[in-house]
Amino acid sequence: MKKSVAEFFRANGFYLSFGVGVVALVAALAIYNVNANKEQQQNQEINLNEPMEQEIADAQGTEEVQETILDGDMDVPMDMWITEDTTEEKAEPTTQTTQEVAQNTEAPAEEIPETEDAMSNETLAYEPLADLSFTGLEEVTMPVLGNTILPYSMDTTIYFPTLGTYRCNSGMLLQAPVDAEVTSIWHGQVTDIQDTKEHGTVVTVDLGSGYTAMYGQLQNLNVAVGDEVWNDTIVGTVAEPTAYYEKEGSHLYFAMTKDGEPINPMEVLQIE
Repeated sequence: MKKSVAEFFRANGFYLSFGVGVVALVAALAIYNVNANKEQQQNQEINLNEPMEQEIADAQGTEEVQETILDGDMDVPMDMWITEDTTEEKAEPTTQTTQEVAQNTEAPAEEIPETEDAMSNETLAYEPLADLSFTGLEEVTMPVLGNTILPYSMDTTIYFPTLGTYRCNSGMLLQAPVDAEVTSIWHGQVTDIQDTKEHGTVVTVDLGSGYTAMYGQLQNLNVAVGDEVWNDTIVGTVAEPTAYYEKEGSHLYFAMTKDGEPINPMEVLQIE
């Protein structure tokens, strides 16, 4: 019996080994398939959970943005503002609030004329003098005694020492010490007083007939807008020169216009 079994295995050993190998291979494939199915199920569960987690994260982000907006943080980027709920239920209060604000801020029709009248009165701060007359040929009073540092020059350029450049000059610079008195050249009315970077404090006087006289580089003003001046009225005194004219030294800037256009003041002052 033992010999027959041994002989059987010897005779059929190849087939038995082959069969065992096939069984082992089938078993291995079965195990692999089981593991692959488990892994696939786990991935599906993860993929199913991701949208839910993303929705939770988005909802939390929206709440944070809304809280930031409600707290008054105006540095929130504009693209984050679109996360705010814009449904019709929430839009209605906003529309009503806008209408209420428009109604509250709408000015009554009766107040419009009053506002225009107030502006007109503010613009016309003085009563213009009706008897002003100037031809440019009168024997005027010199505003200050002194040599001409820089002449009027609108037809050609002249050299400005402090600026180190050539440019036109719409007025003239009359040399004068600091605190020297500056007087009006003729009867007129003060229409404007301005502080400028180039010419310091400038007083403009209407002489009539379209003529105006401007006095710059002033201090210690003795006049105000609307005041009537004469050919001996002290307008102010000479101030320290501005940074535009440090090398030129202290002076009076004097300019004149006719109908808004610069004219040569030396012709009116009869300076040769």
